[in-house]
Amino acid sequence: MKKLVCCVIVVTALMLPGAVQAQEDPKDEGSITMLEETVVTAGRIKEKKEDVTINITVVTEEQIQQSSARDLGGLLAKQGFMIREYPNSLISVEIRGFRTETHGNDLASHVLILINGRRAGTGNLAKIMLDNVERIEIIRGPGSVQYGASAMGGVVNVITKKGTGKPSVYAEGTLGSWNYQKGAAGASGQFKNFDFSFSGSSESQDDYNTAHGDKYYNTDFDSKERISVNAGWTFIPDNRIGVTYTGYEGEGIGSPGRLSQNDLDNYVDHAINTVDFVYDGQTANGFLLWNLRYFNGKDEYEIFDPEKYGNKHQYFRDTDQQGAQAQLTIKWEHAHVVTGFDWTNYEITNSYTINGGENTYDNPAAFLMAKTKLFDDKLVLSAGGRYDQYDVESDDGQSTDETNWSSSLGASYKFSPGFSIRVNYAEAFRMPTADQLYMYDDYSAYGMGIWSGNPDLDPEKSKTYEIGLDFSKKPVSGGITYFYTDFEDKISYALDPVDDITRYKNVDGATISGIEGTLQLDIGDFFNWSYELSPYASFTYLTEYEDEEEDEDLQYTPRLTASYGLCFANPDIGFVSRLNFAYIDEQDITDYEGTGETTLDSYTVADLTIAKTLFPSKKYGDVSVKAEIKNLFDEAYAVVQGYPMPGRTFYIGLRYAY
Repeated sequence: MKKLVCCVIVVTALMLPGAVQAQEDPKDEGSITMLEETVVTAGRIKEKKEDVTINITVVTEEQIQQSSARDLGGLLAKQGFMIREYPNSLISVEIRGFRTETHGNDLASHVLILINGRRAGTGNLAKIMLDNVERIEIIRGPGSVQYGASAMGGVVNVITKKGTGKPSVYAEGTLGSWNYQKGAAGASGQFKNFDFSFSGSSESQDDYNTAHGDKYYNTDFDSKERISVNAGWTFIPDNRIGVTYTGYEGEGIGSPGRLSQNDLDNYVDHAINTVDFVYDGQTANGFLLWNLRYFNGKDEYEIFDPEKYGNKHQYFRDTDQQGAQAQLTIKWEHAHVVTGFDWTNYEITNSYTINGGENTYDNPAAFLMAKTKLFDDKLVLSAGGRYDQYDVESDDGQSTDETNWSSSLGASYKFSPGFSIRVNYAEAFRMPTADQLYMYDDYSAYGMGIWSGNPDLDPEKSKTYEIGLDFSKKPVSGGITYFYTDFEDKISYALDPVDDITRYKNVDGATISGIEGTLQLDIGDFFNWSYELSPYASFTYLTEYEDEEEDEDLQYTPRLTASYGLCFANPDIGFVSRLNFAYIDEQDITDYEGTGETTLDSYTVADLTIAKTLFPSKKYGDVSVKAEIKNLFDEAYAVVQGYPMPGRTFYIGLRYAY
């Protein structure tokens, strides 16, 4: 893959005498968009955001470019979501008290990660690139009716670019603290009926220092390489056959352990590669729309301990994924129906599966969603249902065959243009994994005794109710939502003292409720200035997050998370800057480090990004510079106990676009 990345970068740089995408009007970056102008795909078809009855956040391409994030985890952290990160290797995200599984196991997650509307095959956000992304849609709340299992707390859908307009290319290089180096290149555009968009990048970094000035050894990584390709052929109007490929490979990623017990040689190699074949089409009058997709991919994860095992991995997990989607939409003037079939299959082998055996998960599903508009399109009513059948089989041949029905109901009413109220009810579920059902492993060598699965486990389920207000009228936009979730049949584990075995079991779940809000004001638009000056803020405040089994607050769950800042853009001089603050409240934790601390302190991290077009030229291309400071005020903080994050970090990048 390393050679492939290098070839992409070299070929792209030679294709045209320049490279960054054609310069966008900086005034558009971060500007307020009326709700009715925002198009989303949360309901598996394109529709106006004002017609969606759930709370959804859209992170635009401009906002991605303005951030200092290197991967999806870093970007969501800037948006005010809580992440848990083991340096450079594993990143999970939490939404409404639910999160992706710590080690990236997609099937064990409670927040679902998608790429272009299908399961990404991983819950590890460190593997998800941002280089060729058009936008990111974040459903806050259940998405099981649309996408199936694991979508309890939310859904994050990463949508890659499609080439449009005149072909353009770009190349850029970035240097930073801790000997950070990155090179990237890409191209996009249309040529007759053929469209394409691709990018490739490679980066590396040495060990970093904490805000206290301590050298945190083995936090380096040898390489992280990414490729994204999205190409298609429109053979008749509105009928496109396309192929997308996303690839990531990380090698020599330090696994330092806690700073107090700094391991100097353990490391991780991990990768994910997926390919999709897609046919999108519709009739000439737009009454029928259809989508057909087949996808195939592989997620790899290896841990190495050279001192104990030499060049042989200490642990590995390989997940082979394939699936298909078939979807049909019928559209009338004031209503539409979306129906279809999904199929997903996973084959998992790891260090503990029987040699030659694998754990498998097979999940066919059918869904139906409908939406209608009444009273001059002021009232929107939606309903949906999904039937999932899943078969889980262990490496020794034991199996479970179960079904699940998920439903949703929603409504919104527009009092006036840009001001609406919405209500929604949605169910979600997560099936037990093969390990939770059938494992029997002796971890005595690690001081954890024998662990056993439980074939009688029920799926985890949740019911969520929410009500919200949205408003968007220049120069102000925002919204507020109240949600209440009843989480049942939580899968946990406990020691059985009779058999001296730690066994999985269903327990009482949790009650989670809270308030989410966003607000943005374009002061420049208010005063008719030629430039934008926009303060913004978003937050989630949990009014209740009680573990009913333990009768105490959920661990690793902050009461308040927030993001706020200021964006300034002056199109006359090609200047854009963003100052962003992310706040995470304190949270209860288990003291695995043995320090006696049972809470993780709150923290606020500030990031500053400045971009300036130095040499704009329609004939020869544009040269721009981008400077970034992460952790601007050198905050000493950790997102996981014992794993302090980097201190103040600087980046400088040069980009050439034609």
